[in-house]
Amino acid sequence: MTDRKAGPDRPDMNPWLFFRRWLANPREVGSVTPSSPALKRRLTQEIRRAPDEYVVELGGGTGAITRGILERGVPADRLYVLEINPEMARHLREAFPGIHVIEGDARRLGEILPPEVIGKVGTTLCGIPMLLLTHEEQQAILDSAYSVMPKGRQVVLYTYAFSSPLQRDKLGLEGRRVGFVTANIPPASVWAYRQRNAG
Repeated sequence: MTDRKAGPDRPDMNPWLFFRRWLANPREVGSVTPSSPALKRRLTQEIRRAPDEYVVELGGGTGAITRGILERGVPADRLYVLEINPEMARHLREAFPGIHVIEGDARRLGEILPPEVIGKVGTTLCGIPMLLLTHEEQQAILDSAYSVMPKGRQVVLYTYAFSSPLQRDKLGLEGRRVGFVTANIPPASVWAYRQRNAG
């Protein structure tokens, strides 16, 4: 599928909303521009799910990655997007009426996802700027994500750092860089992580 330019027909690509949120809280957003189509494609290549499983996106932002997940073939009713910012959560609901948007904290997935989703999340994609978080915050988000996934599944995220944004040994993770996207501002690395000894 060809990516169209941002405009009125691309409500997910809302650079002004993104920039305003970045100005208000750079630590929450992490970048001054939304993710590029190239990053969206590379990130969503890592999605693995059985037909009855779900995909969870942490930090939906303006929806660039959300659109990529849908374009990858994930049914709208099998996608849950968490966004902590009320304005961005409202924007996502308007831009993607068929998906499940939850305004909430990624550290509380086990409490806020419906019971039928717990244990049935095939892949979690993370758009939260993990590199800007404390070790304790990273640990809480990862523990939350893995608690709703079958053993051995992966959390996939992107970072503007070349090296791993997570201390794998300290967090009990096995992880590798699966892609590097130069066609993004700034260039981004895609990392996939599993819990060590998760089977």
